Amino acid sequence: MAASRTRVVVASTAGIFVESLDWTIYGLLAPYFAGQVFPGADRVTQVLGAYLVFAAGFVARPLGSFLMGRITDTRGRRAGLLASVSLIALGSAVIALVPTHAAIGAWSAVIVVAARLLQGIAMGGEVATAATFVVESAPPERRHRYGAFAYSGDAFGTLAGTIVLAVLVGALGVSGVQSGGWRIAFGVAAACGLLALWIRTGVPETPVFEQARAAGPVPVRPLLRAHRGRMLLAFMLTIGSTMGVYFGSVYLPEFAQHTGRYTADQATAVQPIALVALVLAMIASGFLADRFGPLPVIRAGFTAAAVLVVPLMLGLAHGWLPYAVAGPLFTAGVGLQLGVTPVAGARLFPVPIRAVALGVPAGTAIALFGGTFLYVAEWLIDHGALGWVPVYAGIGLTVSAVGSWLVRERLMYPVDTLAGTFAAASAEQRRTTAPVTTTEELA
Repeated sequence: MAASRTRVVVASTAGIFVESLDWTIYGLLAPYFAGQVFPGADRVTQVLGAYLVFAAGFVARPLGSFLMGRITDTRGRRAGLLASVSLIALGSAVIALVPTHAAIGAWSAVIVVAARLLQGIAMGGEVATAATFVVESAPPERRHRYGAFAYSGDAFGTLAGTIVLAVLVGALGVSGVQSGGWRIAFGVAAACGLLALWIRTGVPETPVFEQARAAGPVPVRPLLRAHRGRMLLAFMLTIGSTMGVYFGSVYLPEFAQHTGRYTADQATAVQPIALVALVLAMIASGFLADRFGPLPVIRAGFTAAAVLVVPLMLGLAHGWLPYAVAGPLFTAGVGLQLGVTPVAGARLFPVPIRAVALGVPAGTAIALFGGTFLYVAEWLIDHGALGWVPVYAGIGLTVSAVGSWLVRERLMYPVDTLAGTFAAASAEQRRTTAPVTTTEELA
C-alpha cells in the first residue's frame, strides 16, 4: 500500500515537473535563442517573436484539453498520463535539434512553432489528467497533501529551469548560451521527459475509473451541459492562478531587470528564493486543506496574491522593497492556492467527464491569460507602462478570488464512487428533451 501511494505522488509529480521545466526553459531562454531561430531586424523584434511562439503553444491547449481529456476519460487515467508526457518530451527534443535561421531560413521558426503546438496539445491535458489521477488514487484524509506534493512539481520544474539557465550562463557565458548553449537546456528537458515516461509506465489504473468502465457508457453531452456553471468556475479559478504563476515564477527576473535596479545575473541569483517560497507554500497548503478543507485555503491564497501584487511589485520597481522580499511574498500567496486548486477543481465534476470538464476551461484560461502573459508584459514595458504589469496580474487574480468565493462544498462530488453521475446525466437529458406545454412547466 505504501509503495502504491508513493507511485501516485511520484508519477503525478514527474509529468508536472517536466511540463513546468519545459515551459520555464522556453520562457527563460527565449531572449537567448531568439536571434538564432527567429527573423527580425533587431533584438526586440526577435524576442517578441519568441514570446509570441510561447503564446502560440498555449493556443493548442484548449484543443489538447479536449483530446487528452477524452483519452483520459475513455481510455483511462494511465493512458492519459503516458500520452501527455511522451509528446512533451518529443517537442523538447525537436527544439534542441532545430537548425538555425541562418541555415534554413524561416523553416527554423516553423519547426519550433510545430514543436510548441505539439507540446501545447499534450500540456493541455496534463494538469487535468494528473489532478484526476491524484483525486481518485490518494487516500481521502491525505488527498490534498498528495495533490500539493504532486503540483509542487510545477515549482520544482521552474526552479530546475532557473538552475539550468544559471549553470549554462556560469559555464558558457551569455554569448555562449546565445550561440548554441541553449540547446543543452532543451536536451535536459527531453531527457527528463523520457524519465517521467518510464516512471509512469508502472502506475495502475484508478479503481473508480475501472468501476465507471464496468458500469457502461454514460452520455457525455448531457453531463457537460449539466456542469456548465462549474466549468465556468474552473475557468475563473485558472485565470489568476496561471497569471500569478507565470509572473512570479517565470517573468519576475525579466521584470526586475526592466526596473533598472537588477542585472540579469542578480535577478537570476535571487529568483530561487521566490521559487522556494512557492514550493513551501504549496506543500503547506496541502496539509492545511486536509485539516481545514480546501476552500478556505484557496480563498486565502487568491485574496492575498490579488491584494499584494501591486504594492509588492511597485515597491520592487521603485526600490522600496528588495527582490528577496517582494518576490517570495508574492509567490507564497500564489502557492497557497496553487497546491490545492487543481485537486479541488477535479472534484467539481463526476468520473466520466472529470478530465475533459476540468481540462477544457482550465486549458482555455491558460491559453488566453497564461500563455500571453509574457508577451503582454513585454509589450507594456516596451511602451513605457511597467507599472501596468502588476495591475494586469492583479485583475486576473481578483477574478479568481471572486470565483473561489463562489465555489461551495456542496458542489464537490465524492471521488471514490459514481454517486450523482447518472442522476445528473439523466436529469439534464430530460430537461433538454422534454416538450414544454404549459406556462407552469416553462417557468
